[in-house]
Amino acid sequence: MRLRERDKQDVGVYKLLGRSDDVYQWHNPKMIRAAVYPAGRSLDPKVYGERVTDMRLMLYDGEEKLEVGMGVSLDGALPAYRIKSLEPWAHQRAVLELIPPGRRG
Repeated sequence: MRLRERDKQDVGVYKLLGRSDDVYQWHNPKMIRAAVYPAGRSLDPKVYGERVTDMRLMLYDGEEKLEVGMGVSLDGALPAYRIKSLEPWAHQRAVLELIPPGRRG
């Protein structure tokens, strides 16, 4: 199944440089086109618990290699989410976890 272009948005993905005083530090972003949705009922609350309400699903079918731990920015600012897990489908399906505001970098 191919992702529809109308469902995609510009998303910045950041590789993790490291952490200093519990605050993430990121490389410069690479811009990709991906579909991002609220996790809602797609994730099992038994696995992720109450955090499900702060999580998103990202579907990506481009060339860029996504990795667990990468930062994801939906609005062009610093990453507000990080990739919690990846699943290979016909495209890459990433579960995004909200980064607390004081730790975004």
